[in-house]
Amino acid sequence: MRAADRGVIVVAVGAAVLAGPGPVAAGGQPEAAASPAALDGGLPEAPKPAGPLEPAVAYALAHLGDAYALGGTGPHRWDCSGLVQQAYLRVGVKLPRVAADQYRATRRIKRGALRRGDLVFWSSNGRASGVHHVAIYLGDQRYLEAARPGTKVRVSTFSRYNPNLYGRVDPPDPCDEDDDEGCD
Repeated sequence: MRAADRGVIVVAVGAAVLAGPGPVAAGGQPEAAASPAALDGGLPEAPKPAGPLEPAVAYALAHLGDAYALGGTGPHRWDCSGLVQQAYLRVGVKLPRVAADQYRATRRIKRGALRRGDLVFWSSNGRASGVHHVAIYLGDQRYLEAARPGTKVRVSTFSRYNPNLYGRVDPPDPCDEDDDEGCD
């Protein structure tokens, strides 16, 4: 299978996971065979695109199913911060390599302000010095992560593993570039 075909298949599977289980019969069970989303109790409809950060989210989603590798930075083996770093390069954001430094590079936000494309972090002490994991927020309390050895890049929920720090990545302003065409 060609790499381009693999990417199309992964994106299609990722969209199906994000869309949820589909129609539900009167008894509360899915009418068709259970999708991966249905096995997790069903997930709500995919949220609105992340605006200028959507290419980063799409890049990460295209790697659903890739292997976890400690220190992995792609193209098909990732650790949490390696996947985040490479995804945000797609929108011109150069994030540091490790999760704690990625947290330091974001604008702090509260959990209630999360939107698609934000980053969620896990910290053992509630501060940047304790950050040990990062993931990309997808909306509806779901995130995409490269979790740990023995797992693949996946979509998880806050009910499975709950982050305690949140950060927003601000994409570069195109009008700050040398080429100011179309900017006022």
